[in-house]
This record gives sequence, structure tokens and C-alpha cells, in this order.
Amino acid sequence: MSNIDSPERLYQFTAINSAGAKIADRIRAKDQSAAIKALSAKGLTPIKLEERAEKAAEGKRGALSFTDRVTVLRQMALMMDAGVGLLESIDTVAIGITSLEAKAQFTKLSTALKRGATFAEAMETETPIFPFYVYSMIRVGEATGQLNEVLRDAANQMANEDRLRRDLANAMTYPAFLGGVGLAAVLFIFTQVVPRFSVMIGDKRDKLPMISRWVIETGELASNHVLLLLALIGAATSGAVFAFLNPAVRKSAYRVAHTIPLIGDLLKYREITTWARLTGFALRNGVGLLEASNLGRKATPEGGFQLALEQFERDLKAGVAVDESLGRHTTLTSMDLSLLRAGQKSGSLGKMFDFLADGYDDKLSDMMKRLTALIEPLAIGVISVLVGVVALSLVLALSSVYDTVL
Repeated sequence: MSNIDSPERLYQFTAINSAGAKIADRIRAKDQSAAIKALSAKGLTPIKLEERAEKAAEGKRGALSFTDRVTVLRQMALMMDAGVGLLESIDTVAIGITSLEAKAQFTKLSTALKRGATFAEAMETETPIFPFYVYSMIRVGEATGQLNEVLRDAANQMANEDRLRRDLANAMTYPAFLGGVGLAAVLFIFTQVVPRFSVMIGDKRDKLPMISRWVIETGELASNHVLLLLALIGAATSGAVFAFLNPAVRKSAYRVAHTIPLIGDLLKYREITTWARLTGFALRNGVGLLEASNLGRKATPEGGFQLALEQFERDLKAGVAVDESLGRHTTLTSMDLSLLRAGQKSGSLGKMFDFLADGYDDKLSDMMKRLTALIEPLAIGVISVLVGVVALSLVLALSSVYDTVL
């Protein structure tokens, strides 16, 4: 077995640095001799060195959360800014990771680097937990010597995408809650309230208004088959969830959503924001325009906008100007196109794409506020109408019975 493959041991050391100060810390090395050599390379003179027994792995099961992945990249960039080497940065980050799965991945990453693999290759092979574009950007960072800047930009890009997802989810949470409460209220009325009125009215229903008969008969049916009704609702919910997990169903639903007013605009703004942000990020880090556009396109959902971007890339290969091609194939405004035209002429296209992304990000936030403001009263209105129809039908039924008695 090679020295690289032999397991490293944990050593507790006390050493004196170049300033004469005493330092106590831990270090991993193949053996005691390697530990002394590593300390000497750091300018430390060891005066005490003892091997420590490894503790059992501590942490939690499961993959690293998205937020923690962003934090890991930011920590590595920060340490490299401070002059810490890449390998030491990875080892330091691995110590602080609580996910056992991720800790093992970063340990393998460190081992791969010691074997001579490039950082991009080792990251893509050993830690496949980051978005696809992170690995492409790391390759650029290694080639240009700006790895710390690339890692920071990658973390910021991931954070922006996560914020977009959370904003969309948060915008729909309250309307979904209202819909659930409304459904529960309607079910309660039909299974508990309506049957009581049915008993009061009795079998004399010939002269009841049609809407009253319908409500009472529906209430009796629901009351007599409550378990079956709940089972049907559960089955329908489960079926919808499993269907949505099907990529083909999600694509179809996405295409339909694009045709709905407001929601279609919301999705369009999100697509442009994601594409422009990632394209600008790639351009600012030295990636060519065609490759940058390709990275941005891959981050967008399948649909009309992605097809338009494919045509845009074909135009770029044919020498067509950026603004001219995007004007043909996308819905970008003339103001957006003028901005990109100026960026291409001045050599600051990356900054212009960032500015474009910021503008559509603001539009996206405004659209989500408008959508939420519309859905909330709409949900309340639908629930109110349903409850009102039931109440009116019961009042009409009681009035009919009263008139018959008189």
C-alpha cells in the first residue's frame, strides 16, 4: 500500500512558532515523522507530540442541506482570501460539517487532491452535491488563478437561486393554507351540519327548491360515507403528488401554467432572472460568451425560453450580434436589448447581464406580491360563496317547510 493510501493518524502537539509563542493544536499525519515534517514546513518547532485515539464519527445522517453547501463554499473562499491553502481549507471545512455523508465526501476530496487530481475533477467526482455550473466555474477559476473569487461567486449564485425558490414557496403558502381550511370547513358543514337539518325537514322534500334538495342529498351522502370520502380525498391527494413527481407531468403542468395570466409572467421573469444571473456570473469569471450562455440555458426549465436560447447560441456561432439574436427569439424589451448592446460594445457584457438579472428579480418580487394579493381574497371569496350557498339553501328549505305547515 502506498503512503498516500495509508490511514492518517491524529496527533496532539505543542510547538513554538517563529515569534517564540507556544501553540497547542492537533494535526493529522501518516506517522510521527510525517507530523514533525509537516509542522516544520509551517515554521513550527514541536516540543511535544502525542498520538490521540480517534473518536467515533459524530454527526447526523443525511446529505448536506442547500444552505450548508452555500456556507461551505463561502468558508473555503474566505480562508483562501486569508492565505490558507486549498487542501487545508478543505480539511478545515470537513471538520465543521455535521453531515456524516458530506464529511466522508470531503475526506475523499482531500485524498483525491493529495493523489494529484485537479480540484475541479475531484469536486465533481467526490462531492456531486453542487449545481452543475459550480464545477465548470471551478475549472475556469483554476485556469485563471481566481479560485477564491469563483467560489465566492458560485456561493452567491446558489444563494440567489435558493432565495427565488423560497420566495415562490412562501408566496403560495398562505393561499394554500386558506384553501385547505376552506375545504375542511365545507366538509364539516356537509358531514355534520347539513344532516341535522335533513332530520328536521324529514321526507317531505317535493316542494323544496332544487338547490336545497341538492345540498341536503349531498350532505346525507357525505355523512353516510365519511370514511370513503376521506379515503377518496387522500387517494386524490396522493395521486396528484405522485403524478407531479413524474417529469413528463411536471413539464405539461409547467407549459399550462405559462398560459395562465400573472402566473405565466411570474414564470417568465424567473426564467430570465436565472439565465441572466448565471450568464453574467460566467462572463465575469472569464468564460466565453457561447459557453456562458450554454451554462445559463441549462439552468432554465424545458420550454419555449430554453428553445429560444438554443437558437440564440446557434446565432452566436454564425456571428449574429447578441441584441439582434435575442430580439428575434426572446421577449426581452427594447430597453433590455439596448443594455446588452452597450455592454457588448464596451466589453462589460457580464455586468450588463447582472444588471438585467437584478431588474427582472425586482419584477419577479413585485409580481409575487401582486399574485399573493390577488389569490388571498380570491380564496376567501370562493370559500365564502360556498358557505353562503349552503346556508341559503338551508334557509330556503326551512322556509318551504314552514310554508307547508301553515
